[in-house]
Amino acid sequence: MSETLPTRVPLLWILIPFSIGIAASSVFEWPVERLLLPIALIATVLAYRNSRRWGPLLCLSMLAAGLAYASLRDVTRSPRSQLPEREVSLSLSIERLFEDNAERARGFATVVSTPSHLADLANVRVYFSLYKRERISTAQIEIGSLVSVEGVLAPTAALASDSGGFAGYLKASGVGFQLSRGVIESVDDSIGGWRLQFNRIQKWAHGCLTRGIDPNAAPTRSYVAMMLGKKNELEDDRKELFLKSGALHLFAISGLHIGIIAACGHATLVLLRLPRRWIPIPNLTLIAIFVLATGGAPSAWRALLMIACYYLCVASKRQAASLNALVLSALICLLVDPRQLFLAGFQMSYATVAAILLYGVPLAERLTDRWKPFRAIPRKAWSLPQTKFYEAGRFVINSFAISLSAFLASSALSIAYFQTLPILGILANIVLLPLAFLAIVAGFLAILFGGVGIGPAILLFNNAAQVVLATMHAFLESLNRLPRSYLLFEGPPIGLLLLMLSLLLVGLLFGYDRRWRLPRAWLWLGPLLYPALCILAGSL
Repeated sequence: MSETLPTRVPLLWILIPFSIGIAASSVFEWPVERLLLPIALIATVLAYRNSRRWGPLLCLSMLAAGLAYASLRDVTRSPRSQLPEREVSLSLSIERLFEDNAERARGFATVVSTPSHLADLANVRVYFSLYKRERISTAQIEIGSLVSVEGVLAPTAALASDSGGFAGYLKASGVGFQLSRGVIESVDDSIGGWRLQFNRIQKWAHGCLTRGIDPNAAPTRSYVAMMLGKKNELEDDRKELFLKSGALHLFAISGLHIGIIAACGHATLVLLRLPRRWIPIPNLTLIAIFVLATGGAPSAWRALLMIACYYLCVASKRQAASLNALVLSALICLLVDPRQLFLAGFQMSYATVAAILLYGVPLAERLTDRWKPFRAIPRKAWSLPQTKFYEAGRFVINSFAISLSAFLASSALSIAYFQTLPILGILANIVLLPLAFLAIVAGFLAILFGGVGIGPAILLFNNAAQVVLATMHAFLESLNRLPRSYLLFEGPPIGLLLLMLSLLLVGLLFGYDRRWRLPRAWLWLGPLLYPALCILAGSL
């Protein structure tokens, strides 16, 4: 079945009301959430037995289930979250690092040991932002390290003034406490653990990517940040440059990176004559190793889950795979942790991919059907330059359609979470995505040849990546000199913008279901009004 033809996506009957229920849990306080689970069960049974009203009953069931499940999983509603601020001495196992220098470190960690009167805090996730004792200022904290700390522990619930702030991000990430106003007493990385081992793989990969080039040069720092998802490698001016152009997503290990790694791994396994039905297992293993070695960011795990669901949907041979894989992966993510729905990364990932599948791919097909140069000449009589011109046109058209749909989906989220809208983001991504593809492939090959010890190949691909990143920097600097290349906003209404995004996705789904055969041809252009409405809403 063609991927562009409308396909049945039965899991939408579960995903949409389930997501609405999760969203409702942040608006309403439901003290009887445990009573909602029996309601969901009863509605499910009635939906099964009543063939005429199964749709409304199933939606009611999933709505109640989503609301109850999100309320029960909310870390700010647990009894321990009602504790007042207090001074504590804890041992933490590091999960993620956002900053680590001679003065301080900050990131996510899990509580390993506590004083006896705080035993219920064991295994709780915390966000820490602490200074280092002078005697350990040179000690490097790694993912998996065990650290002893002293500081002030405050529940996330007491810090959350609004769901859109940093405290809201901590809450959505399943972090119940913030540890600050304290110091790191000691660092122990002798215990080991799988996180520490993968972190050492990351350090080895960092060495491969910087071999033979200046590690402090701006292109090198961008290269490492792009390959390993380490945004702290970017200098502030570079980070702002990519943010204003709408290209900061290139430095989060997400769908672009995982898709390229998956394609490279799939092609390699095909060349090795591995039976196609067995390719998913080693390819997913390769991707999982890459995800773990780059720090295991949530966006990377989501992209890996999308690839796994895609393989599953292809193997089922019942429906077109892409849209069903997207919905299935989103549902699994929310079942694992419903609070992910409130993360900007989750919203950006799924909204963007959904817009590409629902609008970008059909638009690309419609436009490429109209791309017919040299109509007077039979296709078999085309010269090589004519063929290349035709293929280049198709590439530009497809890139434009995908970039446009991604821009539409990300407009509201860019304004809501980053207070900026890259007006020229469509043009930027048409140029930057192919360049980023080349840089990521070069980095992948540099690491691959580093594993077998072929030094000249490492130098070749690292220097090639340097040229690509330098070109990206030059292009963005020229683009940002143009007037009105981006817009800035102050205090945009997040709730209104998210509602607008939801309505956009519903409209795109409606158009997709109708194969975009709408009663008026101009309705194809309807989504193009959406960024203007986002700008208007963001200015309120």
